Amino acid sequence: MVNNEIKRLQPQLTEQFKASVKHGQLAHAYLFEGEPGTGKKAMAKWLAMAKFCEEQLDDEPCGVCHNCLRIQAEEHPDVMIVAPDGLSIKVDQVRELKTAFSKTGVEGSQKIFIVEDVEKMTVGAANSLLKFLEEPDGSVSAFLLTTAKQKILPTILSRCQVVTFFPLAKKDLLKALEAAGINPAKGALWVHLTNNFQTAVEMEQDEWFNEAKQIIWKLFQNIASGDYQGFIMIQTHFMPHFKEREQQLIGLDMLVYLYRDLLMLSYGTAQILAYPTKEQELQRIIEKQTGTKTNMQLAFILKAKRKLESNVGAQGVFEQLVLQLIKS
Repeated sequence: MVNNEIKRLQPQLTEQFKASVKHGQLAHAYLFEGEPGTGKKAMAKWLAMAKFCEEQLDDEPCGVCHNCLRIQAEEHPDVMIVAPDGLSIKVDQVRELKTAFSKTGVEGSQKIFIVEDVEKMTVGAANSLLKFLEEPDGSVSAFLLTTAKQKILPTILSRCQVVTFFPLAKKDLLKALEAAGINPAKGALWVHLTNNFQTAVEMEQDEWFNEAKQIIWKLFQNIASGDYQGFIMIQTHFMPHFKEREQQLIGLDMLVYLYRDLLMLSYGTAQILAYPTKEQELQRIIEKQTGTKTNMQLAFILKAKRKLESNVGAQGVFEQLVLQLIKS
């Protein structure tokens, strides 16, 4: 439900908007900006529900009445959602929106539109929307959503109240995963790889990610023990599993967080470990190597990542990296 999602992802903003709804202080137009998965669309829907809910409870929408359910399903006639058609939002889409909203509401006086990825508007669409925003109608509320505020026309920005949606801190994201039934010890790596709740859940449920985690751990064990089997693993295990460039970069990130955990444990830093279930094994490795060596190994990994990002051949990059890590 939208109610649960926004309280989990944006507890402070939820309380602020509850107060605005209670006192009738919502702005005519909002720009919600923030990374994917931070709850921008869910908040826009929640505010639409707050306007149309038939059974409000404690100054917030009930989430289960006829209107709330239709808004969540994107089926309410007076709540219009515009999303990119292909790679962009086109001028015809905005014109259609303006035509629909020039009429009275189908079921009441209030009308709401939500524009997703507003930064993807064509110039014509942006100018058309600007004219709409320049002539505010008290019965119409606008919610523009973006992950790239810097790409939006300043004239549009100036007519909106900008609200930033920050991602959850790692500890809060871990709590959210635990509430969703995911063991925090298993979810710890995912909250280092992403700050998006839904992406973290998908990683936990994805067999590829779980197998990748096992391969990286085995590779790390070979490197830590000076076993050149780690070099052979690149061809026999790593490359067959990490086939795409994006996957290979994820593999490097997984390795980075293992060495980061070594550093955190070496220096006694109180931060969330990416591999908490491996803490005892990591402690044994710490006894055999210095923090200086671990820092040097991290530098090798980050250099390998830059090579990958420059499209250098992956297998050669990883084989060279493993040799450097073993010999260091």
